[in-house]
Amino acid sequence: MRIILYARVIQMNTRIGAELALAGLFDYLPDVYLYVKDREGRFIAANQSLWKMRGYESEAEMLGKTDLDLHPRYLAERYMAEDRQVIESGTPLPNQIWLVPSQPGELKWFISSKTPLKTASGEVIGIAGVMRDLEKAKSVANSFDAFEKVVNFVLRNYEQPLRVNDLAAMVHLSVSQFDRRFKSLYHITPQQYILRVRLHAACHELLASGGTIAQIATSCGFYDQSYFTKQFRKHLGISPTDYRARYQDSPGQLSDSLGLAPLFAT
Repeated sequence: MRIILYARVIQMNTRIGAELALAGLFDYLPDVYLYVKDREGRFIAANQSLWKMRGYESEAEMLGKTDLDLHPRYLAERYMAEDRQVIESGTPLPNQIWLVPSQPGELKWFISSKTPLKTASGEVIGIAGVMRDLEKAKSVANSFDAFEKVVNFVLRNYEQPLRVNDLAAMVHLSVSQFDRRFKSLYHITPQQYILRVRLHAACHELLASGGTIAQIATSCGFYDQSYFTKQFRKHLGISPTDYRARYQDSPGQLSDSLGLAPLFAT
């Protein structure tokens, strides 16, 4: 079953109002989190599941705020970067795997999809997004169901050596078939997905633990510190040491944040 969200967004002066037909139906789906933002990143709609998860008493309390108001800077900057990617490209970004710090010491994984909101003339004036808890989500497509165990296996075993041919064998496909189908679903290759999971876990460990760079590299599945540092700098534009120093004031907020940290866009 496919749920289609029809949105009509009207720009008035410098503010954007929204009328969302069917948006209320999402309140009957407690495992689905819906939000809408304008081009400036301000929330202009959120379903009950989301605003409650954020700790608000009503949707109105959340509206007008941005990710910088809701999350530590090290998280907010990633959310805004991905939003800009969707707005600037004008194309949806479906089935992204995101890491969620939910409770103290607990990390959860979500499936996220974002789509641009456009006027009749094609101008992008905002984005809409939905998120689902990976452990609770039931796929709407058989092909996605088949790959769910692969995704979960990587999330639970990223610190171990992982070979694509072993992952392909889990769903009874050749490596080439597996690569094509995985990329069509997640818009990244299996190798890129494994790397992103490891980098994302490393980001968390850099702020949540006192381990050395070498220890974190090993615990997150990288075979040595040099390779870890090279990949970290390539994909985040900063070294692990500098990342830790830049956001060292954020770990105290980590357990309090209910924000979603997306795996990095290509």
